[in-house]
Amino acid sequence: MKPLSRICVALTLGCTFSLPSLAAGTTVDTYARERASYLQAKQAIATGDWNTFETISPSLRDYPLYPYLEYDRMEQRLASASQNQIDQFAASHADTPLASRLQRSWINQLARQQAWHGLLRAMAQHPISGTRYQCLELVARLNTGDTATAYASAAELWNVGTSQPTSCDPLFDSWIKAGYLNSDIALSRLFKAVEAGNSSLAKYVQRYLSTPEHKSVGELFLKVSADPTILKDRSLLNSANPLHGRIAAHGIRDLARKDLEQSFELWLRDRDRLKVDPQRRATLDRYFGVRMGKNFLPDYEALMTRLDPDFQQEDITEWRIRNALTRLDWNKVQQLIKRLPAELQANERWQYWNSVATDSTGKGSNSQDSLSRLIGSRNFYSFLAAEMHDRPYDLKDEPAGFDSARLDRLEQSPAFKRMRELLYLDETYQARSEWNHTQTRLSDDDRHAAAHVASRWGWHDQSIRGAISSKRWNDLSIRFPHPYKALFKQYAAERGINRTWALSIARQESAFQASVQSGAGARGLMQLMPQTAAQVAKRYTVPYRSSNDLNSPETNISLGTAYLSQMLERFNGNRVFATAAYNAGPHRVSRWLEERGNLPLDIWIETIPFDETRNYVQNVLAFGVIYDVRDQQPTRMLSPAESALLALYQSGGAKKL
Repeated sequence: MKPLSRICVALTLGCTFSLPSLAAGTTVDTYARERASYLQAKQAIATGDWNTFETISPSLRDYPLYPYLEYDRMEQRLASASQNQIDQFAASHADTPLASRLQRSWINQLARQQAWHGLLRAMAQHPISGTRYQCLELVARLNTGDTATAYASAAELWNVGTSQPTSCDPLFDSWIKAGYLNSDIALSRLFKAVEAGNSSLAKYVQRYLSTPEHKSVGELFLKVSADPTILKDRSLLNSANPLHGRIAAHGIRDLARKDLEQSFELWLRDRDRLKVDPQRRATLDRYFGVRMGKNFLPDYEALMTRLDPDFQQEDITEWRIRNALTRLDWNKVQQLIKRLPAELQANERWQYWNSVATDSTGKGSNSQDSLSRLIGSRNFYSFLAAEMHDRPYDLKDEPAGFDSARLDRLEQSPAFKRMRELLYLDETYQARSEWNHTQTRLSDDDRHAAAHVASRWGWHDQSIRGAISSKRWNDLSIRFPHPYKALFKQYAAERGINRTWALSIARQESAFQASVQSGAGARGLMQLMPQTAAQVAKRYTVPYRSSNDLNSPETNISLGTAYLSQMLERFNGNRVFATAAYNAGPHRVSRWLEERGNLPLDIWIETIPFDETRNYVQNVLAFGVIYDVRDQQPTRMLSPAESALLALYQSGGAKKL
């Protein structure tokens, strides 16, 4: 929750919110006075000023966020609350996420008070999921004499590869003291902990190994985990112990981080000899096949013939195709595509490459006919085919056609009133909780309508998610909104780049969330890293004080378009390379160009070793087509210069279609 002082300042000074469209309209005007009183009431609860709260609260009973005041008041008074009061709150606010939230707080309070009978009644009345609460319930059973039920679940809870919440400790201590923890269970947890990378937990568990065999194998696994190079000694592991195959699989994968090719040879040596179980074997086969495929080793095909001779792993086969593409070995491309499962052969990606290979080898049906069959889908490969044939792009747009009255009714429902008020107060997390809680109660059709309500408000990332959750893939108005149109137009023109390109980057990066922050620290609409933003701001003399400025749409779009312009300049006007650099970083793209820069452009895209970046580039290019067609603008996914770099036009076997 945002500090109350920040929200109050925002209201009094007319701060610009991340959803500026909410600053005007009937709902906002209707609740302007109540909103100020609501914030005062929340402040009174936070400071324990109950006289002020009791004076203000009666006037807020019809305000959409009044349940949040009741929740805050109950939270403050949990120590003296009763189960009846909690039940009444849950019954009154079952349509909000607050009921389960208060129940979690209530269970925690009962645990602090060691009110074990009350805790069991509370959990029976309103169960709360999660390991913490499962353990609290079992501890309550332990303390009320039901040890059999408590101990029945203890082994499963204890035997995991990570540390469990401290709420589980009393249960585990009692269970262990009662003699239920045996060496088999301990060894199982040690293996899980090592495989989860939790060596400190594994060493703790080691003390519970009681048989010589278990002690020996546990110690061996910890040694291999600490130094997987010792696996070079063939005699270290043997097929007589079924756990040695599991140790080998883990250690070899660890070793692959330092020496891929050597660990691969060890894997081929040991995977049959040590009887690795089928699932673990398939996982590691795929790991080596894909990882080595992304390194484009010259003898990759020969290595994969040893690893996956019968083409059991479709991911490996796909990387075999990509490696054949880098060699322009069209016969091999055709042969390998035929090794894919039928459903993958039918995928637009491999239909496209099969068509190009067919044209390049002259073997098979006419590539023009096969490429034309791709036209009609809404994806990168279909748009490529349409462009090659100079045919219209088929967006398959299916507008919803909801009448305003239906959306008005949904917008005026209590849940949506709460969402809108929370968004106005910049309480986006709370608004999302309301949205998620409400979605579980709606039909697909109502979820679709809800997405249009979110779009009305300018809550575009949620409208995009709503289209997906309701499976309305072809309602493009909510899947591809166009916010901040004037800003994108202005700054794209100033930076000398295509407006639609910048818009597509923002759609891919953030789904137009103005204040979102990634796990890596990227901020805002165009997901700029603060350090990059500072450098770009200095070069382009854009006012920039701190990373918080990146939450401003104008600042973010100004700097994002400037950085795109830099990438376009660095990569000689090639938007494909510049787009990849925006996602993966310019240094990586420069390295990829050094390694494979002489390849046709579509092969270069297909062989980008980062799956995320490959999909990113293809999405951004395809999004540009969707936006331009919807805006009735002249549309090309690739410029004439970029199109000339495609494999079909460079193979010598085809003229421009």
